[in-house]
Amino acid sequence: MASMEVAGKTAPKVIHNCDLCAKGDENIPAETYCPVCDEYLCTPCATTHQRSRLSRNHKLVDKKSMPRRRSEKDQEYVSQYCKDHPRELVKYYCPTHGDLLCGDCIVTNNHTCKMEVIANVSKGYGNSTEFKQHEQKLKMITDKISKTKHEIDIKAVSIDESKKNSVKQVRTFQAELINAINKLSDEIITDIECKAQATHAILSNLKTTSKTGELEVYSVTNVIENCKGNDVLLFIAIHRTKEIGTTVSNKIDEVKDALESVPQYKFTKNAEAKTHFKTSSGIGNYKQALQSGAHTDTHGK
Repeated sequence: MASMEVAGKTAPKVIHNCDLCAKGDENIPAETYCPVCDEYLCTPCATTHQRSRLSRNHKLVDKKSMPRRRSEKDQEYVSQYCKDHPRELVKYYCPTHGDLLCGDCIVTNNHTCKMEVIANVSKGYGNSTEFKQHEQKLKMITDKISKTKHEIDIKAVSIDESKKNSVKQVRTFQAELINAINKLSDEIITDIECKAQATHAILSNLKTTSKTGELEVYSVTNVIENCKGNDVLLFIAIHRTKEIGTTVSNKIDEVKDALESVPQYKFTKNAEAKTHFKTSSGIGNYKQALQSGAHTDTHGK
């Protein structure tokens, strides 16, 4: 390694290779440095860099003035890699489409939108209206999930009460009938149990969906909490989780709609069963009750 004399001492001379050439497994000494992209460039790559629409305004530093180490500022998001190009860092933001991009994204997809450098546009993002609105939205989604889960629990209790009361009615009415209707009584009880089980299965699926949404929002909230204090990470985290929040909110809306249509039943005895229990109507039925809204009374309407 070459060395140079500094104040009477021999200090190691740092030699940087071109970052772009290194991607092609070539070790070409760097002649310039771009502080915006935090890249060391050889002469041909520097020429290309200054011709690019995206980087033509970047002021390059010559070999004598280039830093011995990479910018600590850019190291803040060194772990934030592009989802489409895992080896490339996310450095740019497209305000038109809301995309987080690396240099390869822009070249590959031939982007023509005006790009922003994330390190610049994210300054003070923790105090921005966009961040505060998104944080408030997540809170509203969490509250909606909690309310929906409570409504599911209320409906589950109502269905259990309906099942309990209906079975009791069946047994009471069965006692008034002759032994010949025992078979029909058992059949209607089986029907009640099956329908209650099927309804619970629906509610269980709805609750699972709600719980999944809750976990997703909790995970997103944790990511955001961990990024607070670092505007770059916070900016990236918010833009990567916006779609998650919207998706979860839509899923919970679907759960609420499905909850409204979950069937409930009640037993209605056949007053003429004592003399006509052999008819097709049997001793009664267990039909879906009329829906009066998401909340039902304790008798399982």
